[in-house]
Amino acid sequence: MTAPEPENPVAHSVERRLSDLKREVDAIKRLLTQASLKRLSSEINRQQIELEEVENEFHSPL
Repeated sequence: MTAPEPENPVAHSVERRLSDLKREVDAIKRLLTQASLKRLSSEINRQQIELEEVENEFHSPL
């Protein structure tokens, strides 16, 4: 029986780099999602304040 050949260091290096890049892509996607959620949250909050102001004006005496 023959001993298994050692892994090709170049192939291993390429696989490691690809894995690193995939992790970076995932991290960037998470950051973009979080930024988008923060923007949406602030926009919803702004619109809620505007609606409350309009409601207050609507219910105030003329």
